[in-house]
Amino acid sequence: MDLHDYIESGIIETYLLGLASDEEAELFEHMRSLYPELNTEISATEFRLQKVMDDGGITPPAIVWNKIARHLTPHGRDSYYSKAGRQQTEGPQTYILQPRNNTITVSIWWRCTVIAMMLLIMALVASTIYFYQQFRNMEERLMRLYPTHTEMSPPGVH
Repeated sequence: MDLHDYIESGIIETYLLGLASDEEAELFEHMRSLYPELNTEISATEFRLQKVMDDGGITPPAIVWNKIARHLTPHGRDSYYSKAGRQQTEGPQTYILQPRNNTITVSIWWRCTVIAMMLLIMALVASTIYFYQQFRNMEERLMRLYPTHTEMSPPGVH
């Protein structure tokens, strides 16, 4: 067996994920003792798997899901399905899960528009307060210049 073909078969990933059968694990351990360069490949594969996990993950191939489903199904499938009153489906079932991406991307133009709107609103509030104060000051000055009609002299007296 060629070492490169053995590595390319995906046995390292299967072994690291705990999906290898007992025979596959024993063969892998034997190959690992014969070929020390497998340890380098194991380290590189562990690094790639960690990077995939850190980057948010990807959907694994359907064969991986089939192996997981096989490990989760109880032994003696026939008796299990007959007790449950269900029909056993032919072949392994494939589960395809799509990861959720809960991030929202916002264009830089929307951000600039929102910032411009907030600045415009703040400018309108500030100008409203300023003009209201100017109106009150002008009203007070006018009240001081023109006396009220109770203080005015009678129309016939100068």
